[in-house]
Amino acid sequence: MIVYADSSVLARAYLADEPGHETARALLDDPEIVLVTGSWTRIEVPGALVRAARAQRGLRDDLLALWSADIDPDSGPITVLTANQDDVERTALQIVLSHGVRAMDAWHVAVAALTVPELAAGEEYGFATRDKAQASVAAEHGFQPVG
Repeated sequence: MIVYADSSVLARAYLADEPGHETARALLDDPEIVLVTGSWTRIEVPGALVRAARAQRGLRDDLLALWSADIDPDSGPITVLTANQDDVERTALQIVLSHGVRAMDAWHVAVAALTVPELAAGEEYGFATRDKAQASVAAEHGFQPVG
């Protein structure tokens, strides 16, 4: 199964003190799941990791290196997807106007909706997020809730 993971889930995979850490980590470790995310996640997750480190939450020093290794296109378990920016912005705006979700939540659903169904080629696909409103919008776009 292909699963699009929002940055809210992926950041928790590296932050052991966050609720949902084990579930997020299990997504990364599941060999039956092809884990994908959007290009902005390359910025959002490190931002969350740096904020956690600055808050002195006793986190490991190598989290940024682990994140970088996990999104390495040659060997990491997370595939970073991109879509045409005009299409993403148009779709995200429609989502915001229709559902009133946050802009970045709409952006993630837009990228997922524009890329994952074609990749899945008839196979089921899911969306992992910690946000119920975002999960609902993703479900309207054909994604099964994951996590």
